[in-house]
Amino acid sequence: MPLFILAIAVFAAILVLAVYAHRRMTENWLSHNGTRTRGQAITVAPPLSAGLISRLTKTVTIISFTATDGVSRSLIPRSGAMTFTVAQAQGAVTVLYDQAKPSNHDRMRVGFGPAPTTWHRVRLRDG
Repeated sequence: MPLFILAIAVFAAILVLAVYAHRRMTENWLSHNGTRTRGQAITVAPPLSAGLISRLTKTVTIISFTATDGVSRSLIPRSGAMTFTVAQAQGAVTVLYDQAKPSNHDRMRVGFGPAPTTWHRVRLRDG
């Protein structure tokens, strides 16, 4: 039985490392071959009538940018949290994406400010 548990732990560790390596390789590829464009981030909160709990849990950061194909797209954070830190979530952002597949959210990253050092995963916003 301990050998079985050890095998599952090793498999889980390999899986986590593979996902991490894939994300790093994607970011590296995007930083060298991706298209950079400017975008705008705003934080949207529900109206006051929604109540305090709803306002704290349902605040969303929306990032808008226009790709080189002329289509305007909206993005939201991909992580479990729907907002970035308040200091980051307002103002100009840099969007890094694959020009050949501008709608592929796996090949999109967002950084805050004109020369970001940290890139965040995002996904396309529905509606």
